[in-house]
Amino acid sequence: MNVIRGIGNYFASWLDVARVQVHVAVMLLRNPTLTIQRPSVWRYNTVKAIELGRHVSVGPFSEIIVFSKSLQSAIPGKLILGDGSILSAGCNIRAAGGVIAIGKNSGVGQNSVLVAANHAIAPGLLYLRCDWDEVKTGVTIGDNCWIAANCVILPGVTIGDNSVIGAGSVVNKSVPANEIWAGVPARLIKKIA
Repeated sequence: MNVIRGIGNYFASWLDVARVQVHVAVMLLRNPTLTIQRPSVWRYNTVKAIELGRHVSVGPFSEIIVFSKSLQSAIPGKLILGDGSILSAGCNIRAAGGVIAIGKNSGVGQNSVLVAANHAIAPGLLYLRCDWDEVKTGVTIGDNCWIAANCVILPGVTIGDNSVIGAGSVVNKSVPANEIWAGVPARLIKKIA
């Protein structure tokens, strides 16, 4: 019995890898100026939920999740990457239960995480099984922004044009344009004149 279960798990894993490779191939066919460094994981339930500008670059070991429909939220998920935007190595983008939009010529540093929705914690429920919060959703990053390495951008956050988020920051509230923020939680470091 364990041998059969092991073979079944192996076959399921192989199918999952094949599905991911097909998703990557579809993205490259639909977007001829897109650069995806492998390995990279793309999971989505419809390509209509992904809008990519020209000359977008995705680094290796990135995981891009885009689900326009989810059982945990009535809010549709969507990913928008503007012209010239860059997702560096190891980025984790979770566009389900909200929209993640990254503006033109903006970059997200290595191992950073952008989350469109989070669990709505309720007493007496299993937290990981709760529906997602539908009040704080989505992440918007303006044009010409830099999110440095190892940052976490939480749902409901907007980062204004020309702003910078310092390495290792956790951003839990919106950042105005032309400012540098850093820390846990992120706070204003200085204005960009």
